[in-house]
Amino acid sequence: MDSKGNFPKREERVPYGRAIPNEIPKKNNKKSKKKLSPYRQKYNAQHNIKPIKRKKILRKGMPAKNRRLLTLIIGILAVVLLLLILFRQNGKEVFIGETSMGIVKDKSITPDALTETLLAQLRQEVGANIQINETIDVKPVHISKSREKDVCKMEYLIPSMRQKVTYLVEAAAITVDGKEVVIVENQEEANAVFESLQSEYIPEDASRNIIAGFKENVQVVLKYVDPSVIVAKENAIQTLKSGTKVQKTYTVQAGDALYKIAALFEMTQEELKAMNADTIPSNGNLQVGWVLNVMAEEPMVSVKTEETVVLTEVQERKTVYQQDNTKNKGYQKVTEAGKDGQKEITKKITRINNEIISEEVVDEKTTVEPIDEIIVQGTK
Repeated sequence: MDSKGNFPKREERVPYGRAIPNEIPKKNNKKSKKKLSPYRQKYNAQHNIKPIKRKKILRKGMPAKNRRLLTLIIGILAVVLLLLILFRQNGKEVFIGETSMGIVKDKSITPDALTETLLAQLRQEVGANIQINETIDVKPVHISKSREKDVCKMEYLIPSMRQKVTYLVEAAAITVDGKEVVIVENQEEANAVFESLQSEYIPEDASRNIIAGFKENVQVVLKYVDPSVIVAKENAIQTLKSGTKVQKTYTVQAGDALYKIAALFEMTQEELKAMNADTIPSNGNLQVGWVLNVMAEEPMVSVKTEETVVLTEVQERKTVYQQDNTKNKGYQKVTEAGKDGQKEITKKITRINNEIISEEVVDEKTTVEPIDEIIVQGTK
């Protein structure tokens, strides 16, 4: 306060603890040097040890914006690392179609490897090539605690998949004129069926040269089928032997009777009479040479055989007449007896179910030349 008891003006007031009004105190940035002890000063002087001047390292502070960006990046990396740890794919889930079969920890497993393993087991079990109907897939998964119960070993997984899959088997389909008729186990089984059908029309005489086949175009096609449609060899033979009734003709032979012909073609006598009302009289008597209409069962396949036979035939001698005007008429004398010759004829005989349908001469040659018979006749 002044002598009049008034307070000084604001700008004239002296801050507390300051000697000079409005004077801003100076900061002492100089660091106080640490003084050495008298003993140390004496030691340094004796050994000529000078104090080390340390260079000041200027530190430049990072801008606040960059520090925030760095913090954000570090935070994001930490979150990503945490997610990788928590949700990493450490297993593979195996599917058959849409059905999960389990999880395995072997991350190297592939759908092709699983499929080939199943095919190998099925081929060994069935004894034929196999085609699996379902699609096998593998998807990477994270094995969480809730899914640990689904983890299984391959020793359990493969048998479980074997029970789940369905499959087709490679088999031999027999076709007749392009139409599929019956399916057997394999090509060997189909060949056995053909041999059985043909053996009925091949004689046991091994010296006869017979080639057997079928009249129809019979083929074997390999295909994948459901195992339930495959039939045994005996059933396949019966199917191929069966057929439909077709109208044919029959020529009456010596010793035939109405009931015999009807039984031959598995008909009743009434059916046979009805088909031949204009030929068979009411008393049922038949004559040799009559051609009758009959209903015969034509099998699905007919066995065609071609037999090559060599026949020996007599080549008759010729008779040559010579005129002699020195002899009276009526005179006749054999001056050269002559002799028959021989020739070999090679024929190809074609049969359908043992019925001859054609004979063809493929070769003919004379083995013994005939000698002409000479007869002299008088003309005087």
